[in-house]
Amino acid sequence: MKFFKSIRVQLVAIMLLCYLTPTLILGEYMGNVFFADLRTKTETALTSSVEHACTLSLQSVARAVSLAKDATYDGELNTVYAAYQSGAITDAEFLRQSRNYVERKYSRESLFTFALFFPVSDPSMLVYNRAGYEQAMLYLQNANDRVIALCEDLDTRCLFLEEGGQTYLVRNLMNLRLERFGLLVLGINRDRLLCDVEALSSSWDGEVQVMLGQSGATQVDWDALSPGLSEAPREDQIQYVHRERQSDFDFALRLSVSQDRIYGEIRAFRRLMTGLFVLLVPVLGLILWYVRRRIVRPISLLSQASRRIEEGEWGVTVPMHGDDELGRLGSAFSNMSRRIADLIDKTYKEEIALRDAKIQAMQSRINPHFINNALETLNWEARLEGSETMAGMVESLSVLLNAGMGRANRRMVSLREEIDVARAYCYFVGLRYGDRLQVRYSLDEHSLDVVVPLLTLQPLLENAVEHGIEPAGGGEIELSSLRAGDLLLLQVINSGKPLDKDDLARIRAALHGDSQGGHHLGLSNITTRLHLIYGGRATLDMRSDERGHTVVRLEIPLKEEEA
Repeated sequence: MKFFKSIRVQLVAIMLLCYLTPTLILGEYMGNVFFADLRTKTETALTSSVEHACTLSLQSVARAVSLAKDATYDGELNTVYAAYQSGAITDAEFLRQSRNYVERKYSRESLFTFALFFPVSDPSMLVYNRAGYEQAMLYLQNANDRVIALCEDLDTRCLFLEEGGQTYLVRNLMNLRLERFGLLVLGINRDRLLCDVEALSSSWDGEVQVMLGQSGATQVDWDALSPGLSEAPREDQIQYVHRERQSDFDFALRLSVSQDRIYGEIRAFRRLMTGLFVLLVPVLGLILWYVRRRIVRPISLLSQASRRIEEGEWGVTVPMHGDDELGRLGSAFSNMSRRIADLIDKTYKEEIALRDAKIQAMQSRINPHFINNALETLNWEARLEGSETMAGMVESLSVLLNAGMGRANRRMVSLREEIDVARAYCYFVGLRYGDRLQVRYSLDEHSLDVVVPLLTLQPLLENAVEHGIEPAGGGEIELSSLRAGDLLLLQVINSGKPLDKDDLARIRAALHGDSQGGHHLGLSNITTRLHLIYGGRATLDMRSDERGHTVVRLEIPLKEEEA
């Protein structure tokens, strides 16, 4: 959520929404409504064209079949053949009358290229129309034997047969007793019979395959094809299959069309829309660049400058100029920052100097107190023993004197140095109490380099000795440090005299800066210095634990180490 609070992120999000919202809405409409509707209309047009062509072609096929059946139904050839069989007419007369019938019946019919008839008892007595001589000869050469074999089981049905690139319509001729007496073969004019199919192929730039009876059965497995519109075996094509079974013939048509031909307009329009969306990306990029340069970057500069001022870097200016709103705002911000820096130089630094003087004065009140005790102990030990411990006492005294004299006017030192002062102090106190006093240290190595105020631990130890150990005649003191997160935790625990109500009242007063006539002066001074340095972010607390031991707990913020 912090990330989305950034003005930069919000402006970018707004720009993206302004681009993506219409893009997604338009894309959703085009993809799910417009393109789908256009695709449906295109497929409907293809389906209608195929169905219309099939209807017209079936009408032509039905007419061809009807003309083939007329040779049986009108009975003329049956009559001529019966007269020939009975000997009423000669062979020549039979051939003449049969040829006249074939000429009259089929010569002017554009659906047929030729018509041929012969009696099954004597296939050599065949007749054909004059215009179809060449086609008839081609039939006799390529297909006659096969036709004769197939027609033995044909009964009264019609047979469409393709042989040698030609299509033939074959029908058995029956007499009234349903006895087969002759065979009629009609050559199919595919250009005339399937002209509507060819027109369909031209209009859709596709490939058309047609089945009539057994026509084309060796090239296409029609039973494996699903009727209607479907994907073609080739990935870049679609196909439409129409199949119809009738009593005299089976009709099937397959139109294979390139998908580019069917969906070309859809794909072209989709590419156009995609191109427009892509072209809008640079425009969006230019807008984002302008917003970043003229709005986001100036606001970021102002934010960074404000953060630097918050961190104490006074007089920060921003390189923002111009006559627009942000330029005037940047100039006003820079002028304000320079004026604040001037005010800091004149007022705040004076306040800091005054605070330093107060801290140094309080430190000077502490120094004579512990130096006097150290010298008194040193004198006492020298008069009693004159032993080798004198060197240790002098070394410890030097540490105390160094701390007490202010350490080259430093007010903040490392905890490691404070621990050295605490050990020196405890050394002198230990000489006084001997075995009656035990001092234990529990120190976190990571805490020793943390910066703390000068003379923070020694007054706490002195308070523990004077108000806890001394009244009890001895005891144990534990000094511990711990670095926890952004805090330094210091504790001084003593097992001496427990706190009573009067002690607690005086301690609370000292922790609020009131030493009440000199009681707990060290605690009062430490509290005051912590407030001056950390401004209330450091805390000092004293309480009794479950064992009755007195616990002094000090919390110092690590982020103020360099204050």
